[in-house]
Amino acid sequence: MVRNRVFGQVMGEVDNPAFFKILRREDFSSELMRMIPHHLIRSISDKSSSFKMVLKVPWGSSWQVKISKNPFFHYMEDRGWNQFVNDNGLGENEYLTFTHEANMCFNVNIYEANGKEMLRPRQSSTVTSSSGRNKREERKSICIDVKKEVETESCSESGHPVLKTAESTSGRSKQKQELNLRKRETKETTKSKKRKNRKVDTVSNDSEAGTSSLVPEFKITIKKSHLLFLGIPKKFVDMHMPNETKVFKIHHPRGKKSWEVTYFVTDVQSRFSAGWSRFAKELGLEVGDVCTFKLIKPTEMCVKVSKE
Repeated sequence: MVRNRVFGQVMGEVDNPAFFKILRREDFSSELMRMIPHHLIRSISDKSSSFKMVLKVPWGSSWQVKISKNPFFHYMEDRGWNQFVNDNGLGENEYLTFTHEANMCFNVNIYEANGKEMLRPRQSSTVTSSSGRNKREERKSICIDVKKEVETESCSESGHPVLKTAESTSGRSKQKQELNLRKRETKETTKSKKRKNRKVDTVSNDSEAGTSSLVPEFKITIKKSHLLFLGIPKKFVDMHMPNETKVFKIHHPRGKKSWEVTYFVTDVQSRFSAGWSRFAKELGLEVGDVCTFKLIKPTEMCVKVSKE
């Protein structure tokens, strides 16, 4: 039996290639959750492999999922995978086995957290499982919160505050005045920060070595979305980060451990994605914590956490 720490284990000594996955809530939005093990990809012939796969359950239903590849591994695209998860009301600690039959068609067996196998659907045209509905609503709530936080952060970086749409002409006029005032305040604040930044650079003191050195760093307060992924401040990205996807190593503040996290580059926002949720969990990050990241090598950082 060959272990794959990212996506369960590849199960050996069977007629057809197979693997399994134990669902964890913190992994639901991660590409690693949707990763297809390298061993399985290599075991499938080129003739039967394609850029899509079919997930089939014992009661005959099936879902088509597209396959993509990043620089490190193949993975199922989130649209098809999320449809499969939602339609079956899947939740935390449930266990899935994937057995390849032919032409990228996989038989999927689903086992509940108590070990009982699902042999019939949890839902038909209406939702019959309150637990499944609660799990989906919880995931939907997290996604809405994350979307709001990302939009707020993007607006803050661009200097344009978020305003609700007015329902009357007088309301729009008042909001327009407030917008112009805030723009002026933002410009003045930006100018003030620029003047301060000219005098003070990202200088960090190495207390253990008793010396001080110029080390690029950024500080961020952890929000709910940051437990799933971490968007890197654009100014820091432009000045110090690579312009292509890389694997970063992040070191424990006391040097006890290090984690590998994928730095994913996009036109909208570059971020730490694959491996980040595991890092956040094992480091014990919580909403409100203040993290300071120092770039000690081109693809290595150390982190300091302050509990607020």
